[in-house]
Amino acid sequence: MMTTQQSEINLSGRQRAVRRRIFRRNNAPSRRESEPREDAVTFTGRCRKILALLKGFKEVVATLTWLKTLMASLFGMGIVFYSSSSDMKLLPELFPQAADGGRQFLWANPDNSVKAGFDGGCAKPRLTNVFGFFGDSSGLRLQYGVVPNMRDGGWGVHWDEAPTHDFDASAFTHFSFWVRGASGDELFEIGLKDTNSNETKIESKDWIVASDLRNGVEITIPLAEFRDVNKKSLNNVSFSFNSRHGSGSICVGSMAFGGQGSRV
Repeated sequence: MMTTQQSEINLSGRQRAVRRRIFRRNNAPSRRESEPREDAVTFTGRCRKILALLKGFKEVVATLTWLKTLMASLFGMGIVFYSSSSDMKLLPELFPQAADGGRQFLWANPDNSVKAGFDGGCAKPRLTNVFGFFGDSSGLRLQYGVVPNMRDGGWGVHWDEAPTHDFDASAFTHFSFWVRGASGDELFEIGLKDTNSNETKIESKDWIVASDLRNGVEITIPLAEFRDVNKKSLNNVSFSFNSRHGSGSICVGSMAFGGQGSRV
């Protein structure tokens, strides 16, 4: 009797041990089974981190773009303020040869049909940054046909108050400028006038293609095209509009007389 009871007890103990081993195996997955899960978790985590970084980068770019727009708006407001002054400080940035006594002028028939003001949004772009945050400090914005039935008007620089009361362009061979139109269909005239009131105006459509104007383009016009004008004694240079030009808006920058490889 004692032998039989002992064997029954030992058998029951072995059964419990076997059961514990079986349960332990079922509850703890093998290393081979757990590795793919760990890899999946790691891959998912990395994707989340990358997405978070991209989201942060997007927010930084959006903030910089907003700041760029804000600064351009504030700077543009300041430029418009200065453009109403006879001692306009920003004109030499647009047209360096106006620094020696040159003054801007504006005319319009009827009144307010042509408006002019320096604007940071009109700056000539420079390819210095992929985000486009850099450019010239400002450009001149000319809006024409603002009032219906515009007859004529324009903007220009004269040298009536210069020491010599004129500008001597006889040493130069051309007049150049950068221009961009809002639509590319804008029309205007470029004129030179001497101190004897001889004036020649050239139509922009003869020199500028609409697709180039829409993207912004550098224009170089030989001074020989301004016939009957005494280049040795210029009174003014102008951008003008008339009733045939309709209405529109252009940005102008980098004006200069040049020639023989030099620009002043």
